[in-house]
Amino acid sequence: MLLPKQRSELNCMDHLWRPLKQHVSANRQYPTVEQHVDAAIQWVLGLSPQDALRKAGCLAEGFWLRDLLEKFWRLT
Repeated sequence: MLLPKQRSELNCMDHLWRPLKQHVSANRQYPTVEQHVDAAIQWVLGLSPQDALRKAGCLAEGFWLRDLLEKFWRLT
């Protein structure tokens, strides 16, 4: 499957970065880079698996990979 290099709607990480930046980085200044990184890590680790999938757009009806996964993914 050929995918274009820059299509944010196809990239789940882009959907996850947006709320991360809003909740951790927007209008905030941390004393050190390490504290900023720690805040980002805590935010990500605080997400439930369902929340992470929802924020990444993987649970959306039109998620482009859903059909592929349903057709080819076999649980073992």
